[in-house]
Amino acid sequence: MKYEVFLPDLRLNDTVKRYIAVYDISIFNEMLFLPDGGNFMVFNRGLKGYSMLHNNKKYDLPESYSISIKTTKSKRAILDLQHIPIIEPAILILVELLPIGFYKLFHKDASCLNNQYLVIDNKITEKYFSNLYTHKSLEKDIAYLNESLVSMYDNNHNSKEGIEDIIEKIAEYKYEITVDELANEFACCTRTIERQFKKFIGISPKNFIFISKFYQTFMAYVKDGVKLNDTQYIYNDNAHLNKVFHTVVGYSPSQIFYDIKKNNNLNVYQLKMAEAEEAYA
Repeated sequence: MKYEVFLPDLRLNDTVKRYIAVYDISIFNEMLFLPDGGNFMVFNRGLKGYSMLHNNKKYDLPESYSISIKTTKSKRAILDLQHIPIIEPAILILVELLPIGFYKLFHKDASCLNNQYLVIDNKITEKYFSNLYTHKSLEKDIAYLNESLVSMYDNNHNSKEGIEDIIEKIAEYKYEITVDELANEFACCTRTIERQFKKFIGISPKNFIFISKFYQTFMAYVKDGVKLNDTQYIYNDNAHLNKVFHTVVGYSPSQIFYDIKKNNNLNVYQLKMAEAEEAYA
């Protein structure tokens, strides 16, 4: 087994999507991560590497505990497989956060993640994560981490934010809605929505709609085998759709499908997690 997936406590259902314990890091090397508005807490134990966006921007992975960058581009994990720490049972644990997850746990403006990994402050590490990787089993480590994140969540006195209603409305409209239309729907100005997205999500509402629609299209096309013309997500024409794929992942739809389904040389994180969820169910 190269990795294992754990589900979060229901108290974190608006914050954490899943936990991933990585036993064999080679599976994540060169893996493609699609932008979907979320990001990761990375509980690293000395692994070296970096994230590479398809426009060749490079972001080094801190060798300590950190929060990953937020971007509207796909990114690859480029890892140092020559100097992997020999640590049992897991080299690192990833916490996949939902789009608003970072804000709910840290109460910091999410736009600070646009251009860097954010190393978790030592005071936070000491308070919440000092006993991680000290338990007799990985299951107990995950349980400890889960309770630590619940404590962080509760200590911030979280409640449902208005932006969560906006995100639900965007999905309800199948991502066919503009920021102006959202402003009318929620009786506020566009600047208010833009400020909220920058603060809570870290990207603009326009970009959030763009990448969310792309992500749903990608999964329908590649995972479920739906022809692009038959997906419920509307693009003007094939030229427009090709441009969107190139903008986000640097490939055309046909290249993506061939490299994943035929050539088997493209590994996509979200597809792996979908497989894991199906196996778990």
